[in-house]
Amino acid sequence: MKVLALSHGLITGGAQVSTLEFLKLMESRAELSLLTCDNVGEPFLSQVRSLKIDVYRVPCKTVMGYPILEVHEVQKLIEWADVVWITDEIYLVALRVKRLRRVPVVAHLHSYALICPWWAAFYGFREVCSRRCSPWRIVRCKQGVNLELSRIGLLSGGRAGIYWLLDFIKGPSDFFRWGKLMDGVLDSIDGFIAVSEATRDIHVRHLPELGGRPSAVVYNPVTEPLEYVRPDPEGPYGSYIVYASGSNLVKGPHLLLEAWSAVSREFRDLKLYMVGCKSSWVESVAKKMNLKNVVFTERLPLESYYRLMYGARAVVMPSLWPEPFGRIPVEANRLGVPAVVTNRGALPEIIENNITGLVSKARSEDFANAIVKVVSQGWDRDKIIENSFKRINPDRAVDSLLKFFEELLR
Repeated sequence: MKVLALSHGLITGGAQVSTLEFLKLMESRAELSLLTCDNVGEPFLSQVRSLKIDVYRVPCKTVMGYPILEVHEVQKLIEWADVVWITDEIYLVALRVKRLRRVPVVAHLHSYALICPWWAAFYGFREVCSRRCSPWRIVRCKQGVNLELSRIGLLSGGRAGIYWLLDFIKGPSDFFRWGKLMDGVLDSIDGFIAVSEATRDIHVRHLPELGGRPSAVVYNPVTEPLEYVRPDPEGPYGSYIVYASGSNLVKGPHLLLEAWSAVSREFRDLKLYMVGCKSSWVESVAKKMNLKNVVFTERLPLESYYRLMYGARAVVMPSLWPEPFGRIPVEANRLGVPAVVTNRGALPEIIENNITGLVSKARSEDFANAIVKVVSQGWDRDKIIENSFKRINPDRAVDSLLKFFEELLR
């Protein structure tokens, strides 16, 4: 089977890392090629070089946050493939592929980019709706973001009020631009792979027609941590916890800071490392709150990052939005470290409460209590690792992915 994987590679987020892991695991089981942007980011490109597959690069542009690959420049590559696998939010390329050849196209759902033009905020962090995206929902999404920015002091009340009014104009404008951009895209996709049950359910509730299309839930393999750290069952936990989701508002770093105010009073010697937050708004908010024992870092080299994670007492992910998967908590579990997560999206699906970590409501007081509990109780590295692989197994993930491709071809 000849599989052509498409990934923009402009950033190296969870979707891109997971794609590279899948490709490494699939190398001996399928004929693979990767198509990416010619201005691909160096972090992604450096990892691509380790793959034993053919890599092609084409011009790429971005419209409303959606990268578009100029696939017409590699028509022979499209003709070569048995399956075209869209691995991240470059869904607009599906229509262009179909114009070149009626080859099966599979979309991997790592985000909500098919549902809503403001998929990163997803209705202002408030709820998962069961109806299609609409101009009014986009207005609510934008207003929800502005309210959150105002609440944590990043936007003045006056400016938030002005933006609130402007959103009534900008929201419908974004919606209709997005609708025109996505016209025909959904009909060009033959099958869907969701990274969690929660992600599939959210998509089907918004786009009921997807319920009749071939689909599968395939968890991301999450193998990268073990390339850098070999866990020791007797390895001690340190006196710190790690947040590694950066300064993205939807990941809830401000919720964590509010929780930390209570946690640091309970554990005076416990430190909080906030990776990817140095010199960001998160550090500014922490200084205004006069928080103690918080260490801000830039993004770390992978080996340093995973060694920091391995030594942590816990890894935390206080997401506000419905997390499609939640890679970082699983990375922690692979190293035998418990994770504290909110009950949003797939997080309760990938973290077993009281077994591989703790699941909390997305409120600062509840999250603080969960951190106190995870630090106070004993954990067994081996058991965390064992249960993590039972729930999210790389071999099973690759088997499921290839089986889906084969069934789609039949």
